[in-house]
Amino acid sequence: MKTFVSATTWRDLTDRHLYHEGEPFPFDGREIPKDRLEALENGRNRAGLRLIRACEVQDEPKEAPKENAPKKASGGRKTAKKRTTSK
Repeated sequence: MKTFVSATTWRDLTDRHLYHEGEPFPFDGREIPKDRLEALENGRNRAGLRLIRACEVQDEPKEAPKENAPKKASGGRKTAKKRTTSK
């Protein structure tokens, strides 16, 4: 899945939202026309700057449940055994 993040700090002139570097674009997940995405990504906009960059989002691998895994110790403090001396 292709998503976009802000490449720098800038204000979107269509909705007046202020984007900071690394923030997802669009901030609210709405659909953006392909030509607008290209303009913001390639610098063909009023600012003349590359305002967003594409990033690939990978699904996180699901962790398999651990069956029969040994339980961890409670982490409590162990006490030393008392020494007995024989007389």
